[in-house]
Amino acid sequence: MTLRAAKKRLKKDVSVGIKDLRQINVLVLHPDDEDGRSLIAQLQRIGCQIRVHWPVPERLPAEGVEVIMLAVSPDSLASNSPWLFNASTPPIVPIITYENPIIVEALIQLNASAVIASPVRAFGVLAALAVTLNRSRQTRDREKHIKRLEGRMATMRTVQQAKLILIETRGMSEIDAYNALRDQAMAKREPVEKIAEALVKAHELLHRND
Repeated sequence: MTLRAAKKRLKKDVSVGIKDLRQINVLVLHPDDEDGRSLIAQLQRIGCQIRVHWPVPERLPAEGVEVIMLAVSPDSLASNSPWLFNASTPPIVPIITYENPIIVEALIQLNASAVIASPVRAFGVLAALAVTLNRSRQTRDREKHIKRLEGRMATMRTVQQAKLILIETRGMSEIDAYNALRDQAMAKREPVEKIAEALVKAHELLHRND
């Protein structure tokens, strides 16, 4: 990829990320103090849809939340809210007032890709949201890609297993075994993998007690 193409792609990715911030549903878990009010004001200027909740609830308090802005403190870390650390929890942007080993460990457990420091200012909130959203989107896309690859590999294993059954039980060559599966699939207008799966299941059922 050329430098010009890379810059063009980066510009496109950033513009999409910024556009996504408008009307995004943000859950603010922050006390009603100066930092909390500054954070909410900046999110409103960006155009986010905001829900505010404090203290940190035991369960995610609303559906459709896309990003969580969390005040990380000894109080919030001590709350009975294990859902904060679940893989299915929306991405979290921590707001921190100081650093120490406990806070840093919490940031790692929260899988934070951006942090907002107190006192909260207008500068930094937009960048933190954009980075967090893009990181979350890339993670989801990577997971979907992995699942597709796993599905393809599982399909290939099933077809291979079906061919081996035909080779062992019918004395076919590997090519003839695949052609037999393909012909059956064409006759029934089904995918080859579905025919292979049915053959494997039938073979396992017949030889379950062997």
